[in-house]
Amino acid sequence: MFSKGKVIVLKRLIVSDEDLLVKIYGWGGIMNLFVKDGAVGNYLGVFEPFNLLELTYKQSGEIVVPLDVGSVEYLSYLALEDYERYVWMCGLTNFFLRWIRHYDQQLFNIFLTYLSAKVTNKSVFFLKFKLEILKAMGLYKDIIFEKDIRQAVKTIAEGSWILLERIKLSKGIAQKIDSAIETHLEHSL
Repeated sequence: MFSKGKVIVLKRLIVSDEDLLVKIYGWGGIMNLFVKDGAVGNYLGVFEPFNLLELTYKQSGEIVVPLDVGSVEYLSYLALEDYERYVWMCGLTNFFLRWIRHYDQQLFNIFLTYLSAKVTNKSVFFLKFKLEILKAMGLYKDIIFEKDIRQAVKTIAEGSWILLERIKLSKGIAQKIDSAIETHLEHSL
């Protein structure tokens, strides 16, 4: 049986000199995709991290095998703009690899939005990304944050993108917010 779906490439490894093992996020959560002869053919650029693919595939146990690549949105080229953009995209991807296992269309859309967004205030937007993920997973609670940082959390969570580009957040407050989110995820998942 064949199926079709959209996926985001998270990670890619060349195995046995010719094949690719690709970690993707899509219809089945985080999955492994095996591309036979992918490293020697035209597929090396297609399966770059951050790319959005529409695949026709079949599942073989724990591995997904692509039968056809319908379309590709080359988001990997965004990482070439500058090193900070690459680090931003890697941070989002690593967060997803660490905490997300299941598929949810809202999580997929949030990830795709932030992956393709060009932001300058990256530390604030990374916190907003994490807060949006918490909300989408139904894990967001005000009580996970200390009282002295709740107003900052509320501003980040509810603020417009224009406002967030201008916000100045001290490293101490940013670290407290990030630590609270990570601790909450650690105890909840």
